[in-house]
Amino acid sequence: MLTLNLISEELKKEIKLRHLYLFIKKINLTLIILTIIIAIILLAAKTILQIKFNDIVDQTTLVTKNNQGYNNKVKDINSKIDFVEKIQGDFIPWSNLLKTIADITPEDISLYYLKINFDEQTIKIKGKAGLRDSLLDFKQKMENISILKDIDFPIKNILEKENINFEIDAKINLTSLL
Repeated sequence: MLTLNLISEELKKEIKLRHLYLFIKKINLTLIILTIIIAIILLAAKTILQIKFNDIVDQTTLVTKNNQGYNNKVKDINSKIDFVEKIQGDFIPWSNLLKTIADITPEDISLYYLKINFDEQTIKIKGKAGLRDSLLDFKQKMENISILKDIDFPIKNILEKENINFEIDAKINLTSLL
């Protein structure tokens, strides 16, 4: 059998170009469809990730709000502890001074005024002594203790023999008091 091709060369080229064009058109259409499908998948993934992210942010916010209450309580407790620590650091056992003065005070001397000045580190004592010897004994005992120094004992304290109203000023040695 004999095959005859009556189509002109020009028409053959056109048919080949048409087939090539249809093939390229199918490939482009396939690529466009694949791109649309991938875009839809990525959009769905983005939406899912955004929803999960919002959930995690909400949970974290709840945890942060709960912990913030605890953090505030901890800060409050810490500030109170710091305040107490400062008070304890500045504490001076004045009771030791008062006990020492009470111990060295003779029986016939009564103290009616005692002023301690922390800033100037001084003490002022006023009282009434039954006898001059008791007052001199009290002064001697005050000079012998290390808590007091630079004792100011005015002469007017010993001018009378009995029922003496006296005043004594002294410096406090805080290092020996601690």
